[in-house]
Amino acid sequence: MPEIPGAKPVPLGQLTRASDRLSFVYLEHCVVHRDSNAITARDARGTVHLPAATLGALLLGPGTTVSQQAMVLLAESGSTAVWVGERGVRYYAHGRTLTQSSRLLERQAELVSNRNSRLTVARRMYAMRFPGEDVSGSTMQQLRGREGARVRRLYRAHSQRTGVEWDGRDYDPMNFDDGTPVNKALSAANTSLYGVVHANDRHRRHRLPRRPARTPHPVAHGDIARGARR
Repeated sequence: MPEIPGAKPVPLGQLTRASDRLSFVYLEHCVVHRDSNAITARDARGTVHLPAATLGALLLGPGTTVSQQAMVLLAESGSTAVWVGERGVRYYAHGRTLTQSSRLLERQAELVSNRNSRLTVARRMYAMRFPGEDVSGSTMQQLRGREGARVRRLYRAHSQRTGVEWDGRDYDPMNFDDGTPVNKALSAANTSLYGVVHANDRHRRHRLPRRPARTPHPVAHGDIARGARR
């Protein structure tokens, strides 16, 4: 069989571990190319070099033009390319994650597709986040209730600590600008968070306790429970 043209991919064992990489770098209004083993971002102010091997995800915002060679380097380095909206708020598409195998994704699909295994994973994740709490007999709804109550307390505590007025989590999914500054900040921040999570750690999202979506705007953890509005 004839050899495939081009450079061979870097062996997985030689890639920088995900824990040692920058989580993400956001770029906008620039030309993205490569210079040897670095990603370059050029605009009217000059050129910045970013070692590709140290990138977890490269977020490409409005006004970016990316070259084929830059994408080749990202792929060889095991990095993710994500096309996003202004300031990284909207997620549109992505290249690939650091994993080159679907084994983990298939395992997540298996766990989330079974009601019993999904609940077991949710309990274990909750216990990892909050050791000392016994949730071995909790239902999915009870886990959501615990999360909602916890975040409501945090909202109130941080409101008292910072002096920022807090009247509850309230927003109109069809009119973002109609919300209070705090509610708009929460919606925008969590939209950004979900975009990065979806692109750079997609398989873990299938383990989370989820509720039917009622809005295109991802919201804070406490909003998992309907009661987190107050």
